[in-house]
Amino acid sequence: MNQFAEVVLPLAVDKSFTYLIPPDLQHVAKPGVRTVVPFGRKYATGLIIDLPASSQIKGLKSLKDIIDAGPVVSQELLTLCRWVAEYYFAPLGEVLKSALPHGFAASKRVVYPSLLPADLAPEIERLRTQAPKRARVLTLLAEIGPMLSAELQRKAGLKNINAVLNEMEHSGLLRMEEIMPRSRQKPKVVEYVDLNSTDHQRITHALAFLSSRKKKARQLLRVILQLKEQDRKDIPVAELLKMSGATSSTMKEFIASGIVTVTSRESARVQDYGTEEQTLHIVLNQKQSDILHVLTGAIDSGTARQFLLHGVTGSGKTQVYIEAIRHCLGCGKTAIVLVPEISLTPQIVRRFKSHFGDRVAVVHSRMSAGERHDVWRLALRGTYTVVIGPRSAIFAPLANLGLIVVDEEHEASYKQYDASPRYHARDVAVVRGMHSNAVVLLGSATPSAESYHNALSGKYTLLEMPERIDQVPMPDIRIVDMIEERKRAYATMKELLPLDQRNKLKDFKQSSISDLLRHEIECRLERKEGVILLQNRRGFAPFVECPDCGYTETCENCSITLTYHLAKKHLRCHYCGSVRAPRNQCPNCKGSNIQLLGIGTQKVEQELATLFPNASVLRMDLDTTTRKGAHDRILKKFGEGEADILLGTQMVAKGLDFPRVTLVGVVSADTQMLLPDFRSSERTFQLLTQVAGRAGRSTLQGEVIIQTHQPHHYTLQHVVDHDVKRFFEEELEERRELDYPPYARLALVEAKGEKESDVQQHSEKFAALLKRSDGTFTILGPSAAVIAKIKNQYRWHVIVKSPKTTDPSGGRLRTALRRTLASYEQSAKRTVKLTIDIDPVGLM
Repeated sequence: MNQFAEVVLPLAVDKSFTYLIPPDLQHVAKPGVRTVVPFGRKYATGLIIDLPASSQIKGLKSLKDIIDAGPVVSQELLTLCRWVAEYYFAPLGEVLKSALPHGFAASKRVVYPSLLPADLAPEIERLRTQAPKRARVLTLLAEIGPMLSAELQRKAGLKNINAVLNEMEHSGLLRMEEIMPRSRQKPKVVEYVDLNSTDHQRITHALAFLSSRKKKARQLLRVILQLKEQDRKDIPVAELLKMSGATSSTMKEFIASGIVTVTSRESARVQDYGTEEQTLHIVLNQKQSDILHVLTGAIDSGTARQFLLHGVTGSGKTQVYIEAIRHCLGCGKTAIVLVPEISLTPQIVRRFKSHFGDRVAVVHSRMSAGERHDVWRLALRGTYTVVIGPRSAIFAPLANLGLIVVDEEHEASYKQYDASPRYHARDVAVVRGMHSNAVVLLGSATPSAESYHNALSGKYTLLEMPERIDQVPMPDIRIVDMIEERKRAYATMKELLPLDQRNKLKDFKQSSISDLLRHEIECRLERKEGVILLQNRRGFAPFVECPDCGYTETCENCSITLTYHLAKKHLRCHYCGSVRAPRNQCPNCKGSNIQLLGIGTQKVEQELATLFPNASVLRMDLDTTTRKGAHDRILKKFGEGEADILLGTQMVAKGLDFPRVTLVGVVSADTQMLLPDFRSSERTFQLLTQVAGRAGRSTLQGEVIIQTHQPHHYTLQHVVDHDVKRFFEEELEERRELDYPPYARLALVEAKGEKESDVQQHSEKFAALLKRSDGTFTILGPSAAVIAKIKNQYRWHVIVKSPKTTDPSGGRLRTALRRTLASYEQSAKRTVKLTIDIDPVGLM
């Protein structure tokens, strides 16, 4: 038996802790189980990650208790978490905390007796000599009733109660429920009438002596007899009461008298995604069938394979995913489907559930702690065999994993950038597939530069679907030059105004809707067809400026302008959330000519109401989708034709399939394209191509109108031609020349703190230490970040580039950073926080 346990705690501490295993816990101490350990003056819940044969550490403390009867984290998942910790510079405890459902480590357990009161006494008597600890526990439960395990431990005087409780639960003497202390969530438990244990003769006898006035009670017993005659084994209590019309108090009387036996069973909380779609028998086209044949062969081989499925919008990628999952489940394997949070619509969930029913679990950020807890536990047990969700779903505890699908693999939201561990779920999926000998399928109409390069170089197998299903044509795309549009509108206004009124020209403001776009919207309204408009900036006006002196309203906590929101008539920072009332007078020059500049979704909505007063417009952005279910309600209204125009941010660009939509308008294509980031062109191409794909997805011809001030930018030219290959030829050549991904690995080192001089000093110190390290690195900076202050924290950046020609795996880069970090921390101030982001998706 092992005497030592290596334990990780959910703390930002980059080390594990060794403890002694007491003799009475040695048979239950295993890697992957939770344990209670002394930590300082308190006790903490951690996870055993290893059982070393020996230890050189003196004065070790002992484990206090083992919580779980078996591992809650498999060895495969532990190995994956170790890789994430090492690759992304994160403590293993933080990785496990991110991988496990919220509050998992801090859960409490409520203990209930399983036996009926009449059966408890003889069982306690039997156990007094054979298992006195169990007898003590059952005696307390019989006298007091259900209680927390900690309270039961105190009253029973037991040193380690969880091991005892786990054995008793396995023997059927009691049952336990976990509760989440912060949210007070606990597993949903459904009570069932055990018809097999309910005695027919006893019910008949009770019916004979029951007063004829108790009609509902008599009806309840009659229904039970009928169900027994039908050979039903059990029935939920709620369903039985509904069938008989009896009350819960009547049921309690029968339970107390022993006439009816009730058992409790854990049930998952069911999320409402609306009515499931009818499962239609879909015949795959030749291209889909060929790709599916390749995928099923890879799944059957039981070896790790990576595929990039590049299919245009509307080519039927989702149906390929579904058929590949069906094959995977048929082989007795499980599957994970990663979907960007923004694309995790009820529409996509219903589609998967219509094929796989209750085997599908969904996880997302708006679920309660209890709901996430349910998914984890039931996936661990094997109740769920398909898990769908955003980046955290990659840690789903599925055994015998056969397939991982990463839909819209190019999405930046797969990267966790604001908290440790700063992992990229797409890359973690590839690594998990290697560890599990699973197939990883990356899918997108607009692949990331890294994945496309990996496919071209042979690291991934490239699968292509260049045409839409049923030969539906791609939409026609037209570019509107908004500079020329402004000139024409200004000239028209000038021509119409009399000479003595031309001073009004100084107040000229260009509409956000061009003449062409307005005309095409009118045509769609007449034909009762749907319109989607994209403006990737929420609020009413992103800038509030005084034209007399140039003063701009900025956030006091962040180096960013405040956005005016029309609905609440306030200025808001989209980084820290601070709110301020708008001023009527410039604080700098005391002028009163304050102007609202720029275009947000609220401003476009106002203009649409003026231009098309009879049209119904739905706006979908962060401000209109804060309430639970709001996202689905908006899409459902639009899908059913209750609204003519759907206006929104990038939420409307992905994953939507509405056959009635024939026109897509992009109000401003420049929002992302002009950002000072090496990925800005790639992201613009992806966003515009994705939103263009919402048009003409049926027999109706689609059209897309893109408004821009940069009509000759190469990105837009390739969007018009639907030419991904030509875009990447141009983009990748530029990346090669500048040593940016996919030709180099990046690390973003950020120093932040409340005092800018300290932040600058520490950033310069780290850069100087790094320059002494071995390695052919290019070091940019240190310099203030593009957004120099967020939430009162000044930010300085050091960007490190390591060419893959000399450092293919990035190992030399990480070694140098780790060595530099160790030297830096010897004299670093606590007031400055330094973070290292490996493979960052943004540099701002």
